[in-house]
Amino acid sequence: MDKNYLYCYKMTYDTGFAPNPEHNVLTLATCKPTIRRCASPGTWISGWTAVKVHPTENGHPIDFGKNEKLIYLAKISKSIPLAEYWKEYKEKRPKKIGSGRPSATKGCSSSKDDTNMYDCGDNIYEPAKGKCNEFIQHENGGGHGKEAIEHDLSGENVLICEEFYYFSAKNAIEITNKGFDVPRCKKIPLEDERAKKIIEYVTNNYTKGINPQHL
Repeated sequence: MDKNYLYCYKMTYDTGFAPNPEHNVLTLATCKPTIRRCASPGTWISGWTAVKVHPTENGHPIDFGKNEKLIYLAKISKSIPLAEYWKEYKEKRPKKIGSGRPSATKGCSSSKDDTNMYDCGDNIYEPAKGKCNEFIQHENGGGHGKEAIEHDLSGENVLICEEFYYFSAKNAIEITNKGFDVPRCKKIPLEDERAKKIIEYVTNNYTKGINPQHL
């Protein structure tokens, strides 16, 4: 199990689904199965902009080119099985939202029908009763359909991050160390100066939680 690393990966989508920064805790419950399966408490994870990132609002991607920016940084508090996540974090389950409601602006469903929009709850896998290691996938606003089940479940765990700094793609931040290389799915020992500088810069200059408020 990894304990002392900073994981770095690039994000092509930032919808509030993966990661999910809502309800005062950042969670990673889908996607990135290797990180979810291997990472341990005390490890940091970070999401960086890809060349283009699709935000929630209007469906049009933001073009970052080769200028990588930080979307979020989070420290893993605990790693729990999907079945435990379903039971313990009910507030993270997706909820259907209708048009005209304030919460509808937070919907991350790809559906054009507002009546079928869901908020960005990422707790979408319910353990099947009487069946070991089988799950029922619930409708969700993250665009995860049946084709994503095998990939999502291969991660086995959900990462719970009580200390996190979420900026969103629209407000992704520059890191002072311009020479920092952020390739896909790289893990860097926390003793490495590159990891130290990034973590120290963010934790010393930004408030924990959502920065700014992601609506």
